Amino acid sequence: MSKRYSASVSLAGALALAACSSGSNPPGAAAPAAAPAQDAAAAARANAEAQAGKGLKLYEQMRTSGSLDIAAQVGTETVTKYPDSAAAAKIKETLAEVTAKAKEDSEKRRLAGLWAYTVTSVKGGTQYAGSIENNPPLAPLGLTGKDAKHVHLILRQHPEWGQTVYLILDNEKFNCKSGCKTLPVSFDGEPARPWKATIPPTGEPALFIDDDKAFIARVLKTKKVAIDVVLVGEGKKTLQFETGGLDMSHLPNTTKKK
Repeated sequence: MSKRYSASVSLAGALALAACSSGSNPPGAAAPAAAPAQDAAAAARANAEAQAGKGLKLYEQMRTSGSLDIAAQVGTETVTKYPDSAAAAKIKETLAEVTAKAKEDSEKRRLAGLWAYTVTSVKGGTQYAGSIENNPPLAPLGLTGKDAKHVHLILRQHPEWGQTVYLILDNEKFNCKSGCKTLPVSFDGEPARPWKATIPPTGEPALFIDDDKAFIARVLKTKKVAIDVVLVGEGKKTLQFETGGLDMSHLPNTTKKK
């Protein structure tokens, strides 16, 4: 073999090796960094799925235990943070229903909390009473806040006097010069209808609803009651009561007045 041929072979081999090396890693290429970037993205997705899975687990625990308000909060947070996760897709299957039920339960608790109940030992036995304030309160002469006046709607069961329903004022009196024999009463926004009422002869600031049984029956089917009254020095006022949370288990005796 001549020296010229040997040199040509050696040069060809060198060029082939250089071309191979140059083709796999051209100048300026970012190929070596691609694999780490892909690994980081995969790790991020795996972490998101893991965190979303924890959210799903807690969501299901709260939903099963009946803590729907917490379940709704956890579910919404998980879906917001990890919208593309498998856990988020699973949560979405029930989240709307859970959220709606949680709001419903919260409203029931709010309405129930507006009522206050008392049990008192009196002559002849035990008196039971339920009380709720008008909302919004009255603001006579432009007063607001703590100076506003409250009216209480009372349901009372007394061992001697039986069951009564009445309105009582804070240091005010009802004006019955024009007659308090009937009160305009509206249930859940229906047109007001007259209900018979009585001012006690003792002159106390109370106004009794005569047909207590029928009134309570309507209240139990109603979320809001509006009653028009006339107050001394204040004129006509509309009292509004959010009565939807009334729980008659606190008022076990339903006897009529004797």
